[in-house]
Formats: sequence, structure tokens, C-alpha cells
Amino acid sequence: MRINKTSFYSSINLDENKTVPSEVQVLRIGKFNHPTYGLFEITKNTLSEMKANFDANVRGLDMSFDYFHDSEKEASAWVNSLELRENGNELWALVEWTPKAQTKLMERELRYFSPDFSFKWTDPEKGMSYNNVLFGGGLTNRPFVKEMKAIVATENKGDFMNELEKAQSLIKELEARNVKLSEDMKEVEKKMAAMPAMPEMPAADKVAELETQIAALQAELAKAKGDMELMSADKVKADEAKVLAEKEVAFTLLMTDGKACAAQKDAFIKGDMSEFIKLSQPVNLKATGRSGDGVELVDKEVEAIIKLADEKQKANPKLDRGEAISLAKKEFKK
Repeated sequence: MRINKTSFYSSINLDENKTVPSEVQVLRIGKFNHPTYGLFEITKNTLSEMKANFDANVRGLDMSFDYFHDSEKEASAWVNSLELRENGNELWALVEWTPKAQTKLMERELRYFSPDFSFKWTDPEKGMSYNNVLFGGGLTNRPFVKEMKAIVATENKGDFMNELEKAQSLIKELEARNVKLSEDMKEVEKKMAAMPAMPEMPAADKVAELETQIAALQAELAKAKGDMELMSADKVKADEAKVLAEKEVAFTLLMTDGKACAAQKDAFIKGDMSEFIKLSQPVNLKATGRSGDGVELVDKEVEAIIKLADEKQKANPKLDRGEAISLAKKEFKK
């Protein structure tokens, strides 16, 4: 029996020295015009019913992913659970990849995921019908739906997006400490300027008392200045960490769009464009539908995306850096 299926694709971006992520964005809401199935819409209710039918196991079998929608052959992963995210606008799957699938993803033989589902499915044995049933999906290399969130493998040495957030948090903390130290220094200076007149006492005792008070205030002021110097050094390190993390973000955008290869990473981080161009390899630009080379992206698109992400974080301080860059990238592509 032929089941009406519709295919969607989300990018799985993998690099060297990284592990395959265990979560995959399955589908998102939107209106689409498929060359085979025509106009249709995915709503929050569509995604919610898919999760509910999965949780109820209406199909009576464990859900698996395959390769190129060939569900009759070997599995590429087994689905443990489904989750609704982004206020119900996205459906995600937590999976266990097979060793073969992990290898193919690590070596970039496959980069995209495509779900299989039906808007209405009838149990062939019980005769009961269900709306919006997810069958599974397959790894493939032919994207249909754009703007699905890339699933970026985490680095073995730590996620650079987390490092970027830590650097930003440290910078904010150091800036707050800087303001506090400046206020403390002003308070010490006020105390020194407003020292009360000493009562009449023998000249030697008066001098000793004044010297003691001045020494105590000078020690307090020296400590405040020393703390500020240490804070400034820490802020320089935090700023450097932020710049490095943003370069990592920029290079990930290049890799995601297929406009750079792993061999170019060190040259990109160092800002050596001559070496970056020398190490370039032929890349496939069809997956993104955009033109231009890696250098053009570095000079124009990446700077524009980072600038737009900064503006979004200024407008909404609660927005984390990773989400700001993701939103900026989507808006820039429009």
C-alpha cells in the first residue's frame, strides 16, 4: 500500500574532533509548496498531534530513522522521545545513532535529515484513523525546507557557544566590579579630604596620629587600585575569549553554508586571509542557494550578522549570544 508522505530537511553540520549530537530538529511550523504534494501548512497542532501519536505508540512499533527514505532497509538511528520546543513551533527527536550513521555524519557523507509523515493514517488491522502521524525519517543530502536549525556537533573540548556566553557573563561581572571600585576610590578620596581637625596635642603625637590615618587610607586606596588593575587584566582576557568565540561562530556559519572547509579554520581564526584562500577547496554552493566565496562571506556577511546579533542583544539583554546570532543569520538571509 502506498502511504502519502511529505519530506522536510534540516541541516546536520559536523566537523573534525566533534561528536554526533543526539538530538535532531524534525519539523517546524510554516506554509509550504511542495513540487509533488502542492500547498499545505504545518501548524502547532500538527506537531502536537505527531508527538501525542508517538507517545501513544499508535503504529505499534519503535520509530527509526533510515537512509534516503528507504524504510525497508537498515536503520540509521532509533528514536527515544519527541519534544516540542520554541513554544510548540518546533518538533525535536532525541535519538541513538547506529555506528554506521555516526561514521557517515562525522565524515560529512550525509548532512541533512528528512522526516516521513502523513496527515492521516489508518491502522490496517484495527481500522482506526489518526491525524498527523510521524513514521520516522531519513538522512539525505537534498534539502527542501530552508531555515531549519543546524544541528552542530559539540566539540570534545567544550561547546564554543557556552564559552562565548561565559566570556560575556564575565565581562558584565568585571564591568560591575569596575564601577564599584571606582566608587570605593572616590569614597576613600573624600575621607582623606574631609579628615577632621585633630585636637590640640603635643606636636609629636599629632604628627604620629596623622601619619597613621594617612597610611591606613593610602593602603586602602592602593588595594582598590590593585584590585582594579587585576580586574582590567581579567577583562582583557575575557574580551579576547569573546573575540575568539565570535570567530568560531563566524567560521561555523561558513562551514554550515558550505563556503569553507576544516583545513581553513586556523587561518581564519588568525585572520590570515592569504592562507585562508590558499587552503580553500571546491565547495557545493547549491545546498544554500547562495553565491560568492568564503572571503566575500568573511568580509561582508559574517560582519553584518555579528553586528546584527549585537543590536538584537542590546535591544533584548535577556537574549543569549547563540540565539542572537541564529536570529541575525535568518534575518540577514531574507
